[in-house]
Amino acid sequence: MIKMRDGRHMRCVHNNPQGGHLPDYAPHPAIVLKMEDGTGLLLPIIVLEMPSVLLMAAVRNVPIARPTMYQVVREMIDKMGYEVRLVRVTKRVHEAYFAQLYLRKAGSETECVSFDLRPSDAINIAVRCKVPIQVNKYLAYSDGMRVIESGKLSSHGPASDGLLFTELDRPSGQPCVETKEFNLVRNMLIAAVEERYRDAAQWRDKLLQLRARRNLA
Repeated sequence: MIKMRDGRHMRCVHNNPQGGHLPDYAPHPAIVLKMEDGTGLLLPIIVLEMPSVLLMAAVRNVPIARPTMYQVVREMIDKMGYEVRLVRVTKRVHEAYFAQLYLRKAGSETECVSFDLRPSDAINIAVRCKVPIQVNKYLAYSDGMRVIESGKLSSHGPASDGLLFTELDRPSGQPCVETKEFNLVRNMLIAAVEERYRDAAQWRDKLLQLRARRNLA
């Protein structure tokens, strides 16, 4: 079961009949990649809260006062005379996914380099650089999930500028506890990044209160 931040639930099954049971994770931020090869397969990747918050900030153009690590990496690549070509989720070892960032020398079709990265970092960079996000075909078919119950999953969304990344996590405008929790986490982490520690502590206290009320409900 995947629960989106707008409160929708998508019941999924493993695409690979031999894949066994899906891991039963506690509620945790995830980046969900949707395959654009006609299969509609989803690949959820469990991530830490900070990369999740920074990714949503990039997708929604939320301004952050101080440069993030991903902005610094993008500027370093540019100053070294390279450009980001694409990102690819390449493999899974136990429960951890791996990705590669592919760079190309500006003006050259043959001079390329690649780096191993966490998928959350690679996807953050790809979204900021507006380059494709690809998934190893075998990995997508072996680990991918098929939606079997969802009344709102639509294929008529806006174009994705060539990204193999679909914004499934779009809020509907209705009250949603998960959205409120996400906003509190985002505000707390942004305050911490900007070294506004008193504000971060206040957001943390509000987050703990929200989670305590939810656990009592």
